[in-house]
Amino acid sequence: MIDPADLHRAVEVLRGMAYEHRLHILVVLRDGEATPATIGEVVPAHPTALAHHLRHLTAAGLISRRRAGRRVLYALAEGAVGTLIRDVMAYAIRS
Repeated sequence: MIDPADLHRAVEVLRGMAYEHRLHILVVLRDGEATPATIGEVVPAHPTALAHHLRHLTAAGLISRRRAGRRVLYALAEGAVGTLIRDVMAYAIRS
């Protein structure tokens, strides 16, 4: 039987990815760390919306944030996030 807390966490992760811009950000971050400006060059979202999506992805535990001097860098969270994104995209392409 599945633990309800694990099920709730899975829903949070899926909800975190459930927007086109958020998934696009995750795909971009598979290539490594990026600043919001770099992400904004690829993801067609207003900077305010982009900041909102980055906060949501961070809260969902899908990405991490770190400071390097005055710059803020985002990256995929440690663990299986890269594999999850790869599998989601592979599934979407096959379907």
